[in-house]
Amino acid sequence: MKKDFPKIGPTVTMFVPYDCNNACPFCVNKQEYRDTSGFDLQRCYRSLDLLNRIFPNNDIVLTGGEPLAELEALQDILDHIEEGHHIYINTTMPVGEGQTIEDVAAVLNKYADRISCINVSRHLRHYVRECPDEIFGLLKFRTRINCVVFEDAKDPATKEKLIKFLDRFKGHEIQLRANYSFLTLENVFDTENDNLFKLISEICEYKYPLEKERFRTGFVFEREGSKITYHKTLPFAKVDGIVGDIIIRQTGRIYDDWNEYGHELNINDLVDHQYK
Repeated sequence: MKKDFPKIGPTVTMFVPYDCNNACPFCVNKQEYRDTSGFDLQRCYRSLDLLNRIFPNNDIVLTGGEPLAELEALQDILDHIEEGHHIYINTTMPVGEGQTIEDVAAVLNKYADRISCINVSRHLRHYVRECPDEIFGLLKFRTRINCVVFEDAKDPATKEKLIKFLDRFKGHEIQLRANYSFLTLENVFDTENDNLFKLISEICEYKYPLEKERFRTGFVFEREGSKITYHKTLPFAKVDGIVGDIIIRQTGRIYDDWNEYGHELNINDLVDHQYK
């Protein structure tokens, strides 16, 4: 049974040192995986250990790349994370050669009391190699279907695709995401000119907004028993000097923001920074 640890401190997101071999057009992480020469899991562990001592009760996100690219390594990573953290995993849910969905589910279910949620990438187009949907029925913890809507929301074909997608995952928790590579401080909180928000409102029942943060916001909808969240987030998390996410790169180096927006942190920075 999961312990209800309070979240204290910034979210720590670790880019695992394993590529996904996909090429999603909206991915802001892909450039990080072009040169793998400096990737080092042991240095990632040292960074996790350091941040655990400073922030023993924050959220930890494993992303990539692909956290499930090496199942043995993923188990080692999960074993390494101290108790006291809510663990989230962003994955395409790959099933490797010689494996079955039952094999993958068995590995993940070993950590059902540690994993708070797995966000599984599924999109209106098949950008990733998808395993059978039956895997979701095998998992013993919270899962959420994560769909970045890259298509033009004003195109009638997009509406048809989205309805078909929502029907496919009826009964599941679904997170529809705006194309974050196009979001700015000027439009991230805007709904009046947001065609995707309007499209979702046409086919789903709007419920309530989520609390705004400095760099992201969200809106909750419902459709035929499915909770559907529309999520908008900037491709950076540091706004007006306030740090929202701390990133452990695949090299093990610690940064104060995503991708080209981030700067390396030292221990004094971790103490002095303000966090959201």
